[in-house]
Amino acid sequence: MLWRHLIYTFPELVLLAGIIHLLLLYLLSYDAARVYARVSRFWLLMSLFWSIVLYDKTAGPAFFENNAYTLLFKLLTGFLAYIMLGLSALWFGTENRTGCKYYILVLCALIVNSLLLASTHLLPLLLCYCLMAYINYRLLGISYEKLPSETPARYMGVSGAMALMFAMGFLYLHGRLDGNVEYSAISRLFAEEEGSFPLYASAVAVVVPFLYSLGLAPFHFMAEDKAGKGILPVSHYFALVLPMALWGVLIKMDVQLLSPYQAEFAPVYAGFALLSVIFGAMGANARINLHRIMAYSSMYHFGMVLLLLSFFKLETDFAAFVYLLVVLLSLNGGYLVFYSLKSHGEYLASITSLAGLAETRPYTTGALLVSLFSLIGLPPLAVFMGQFGCISDLLRNGYFISLGIVLFFLLVLAKAYLEIIKTAYFEKKVKLYDAENRIISLYTVFCMACVVIVAFNPGNLFQILKDMFYVVSL
Repeated sequence: MLWRHLIYTFPELVLLAGIIHLLLLYLLSYDAARVYARVSRFWLLMSLFWSIVLYDKTAGPAFFENNAYTLLFKLLTGFLAYIMLGLSALWFGTENRTGCKYYILVLCALIVNSLLLASTHLLPLLLCYCLMAYINYRLLGISYEKLPSETPARYMGVSGAMALMFAMGFLYLHGRLDGNVEYSAISRLFAEEEGSFPLYASAVAVVVPFLYSLGLAPFHFMAEDKAGKGILPVSHYFALVLPMALWGVLIKMDVQLLSPYQAEFAPVYAGFALLSVIFGAMGANARINLHRIMAYSSMYHFGMVLLLLSFFKLETDFAAFVYLLVVLLSLNGGYLVFYSLKSHGEYLASITSLAGLAETRPYTTGALLVSLFSLIGLPPLAVFMGQFGCISDLLRNGYFISLGIVLFFLLVLAKAYLEIIKTAYFEKKVKLYDAENRIISLYTVFCMACVVIVAFNPGNLFQILKDMFYVVSL
């Protein structure tokens, strides 16, 4: 029995083996960033292989459950992480750094994300949330500037407060249920005592930390910190990999844990969502740093995802997932362009650095154009399909005021995107760009192909995704 449980943990054990491998390379004084990136991606692929083979096997069934739903989010998180790890080697190579600490922390984060997704018990969920916060803190601390930054300390302070809130909710539920804090047991308790304010408060204490970690308003200041002040590979992780895992956890909690409180949570979710839409669109227009613009852009789109989740229906949850997927693909295209923006060995991050980019980098600028038009929702690009589904659901459920707010601030957000496009195509060149790496070009072509092709649903792709997603309700 023990050996069987050990086999079932292979997806996580393989990542742990990757961490040990990286440490050995560091001790042997390997100094090439690409070596650490290749090792990290090799062990990531091995972990994904075992995740597929053992997709419905669980080592600790009292605390975790693996199924097609968890596999779906693990594969998507792994896909984004694989691209991110490959590109990060270019950044660390330019900085003459190995990036060993970064790669180890990312593999640690992938282990924690996997456990978060598989959790069906509040205790491992709380412990993994605390571990995730600490790993994020260490990632934010990766900096090669001489000036100290207060961002990691500020992040850890707020995250500590959120973890404390989570712990208080956990302790109350633990006492009420005599230690049996499985999702199913908590959901039954919520249904039996729906009018209990302490139970409602404990549910809020469990959910709010995840809304905070996703950077939704009014917690948007931390989202800007993570995406805007971390180094480019760290910003890439916070913008794409972490949100995919966290949304998977939140959707699972909504379906399996919080459904008895859907009437109470629906207006709360809608309020957070509309605030995120408003602050996201306005914040993107008020920033000149490209990473921060993308952070606020993500906030707008994440607000749309949360608005769909506020219906607490499985079909709108799937619509939220589709919207999330196509948005992250488009955002990834933007980050690929960021890796190619380099002048005299220095990575550029301001809008002004894009001036005249189309003159010397027509294909790179074209990729940026496709990504931004996709995020606006221009047909037939990927996000159009997600936005069309979102608008249809809002109309169908009578959310006319919310729909008006969403569409108005989409125009506001489009203004920020158009400013980027105008600078790249119509401003005079002010920077001499370094030669573009072929690897970035290949990734960019692949990502743009995904953004375009996904909109045509090849091979009935979304039916396959739907079949995997709906397992969350079983």
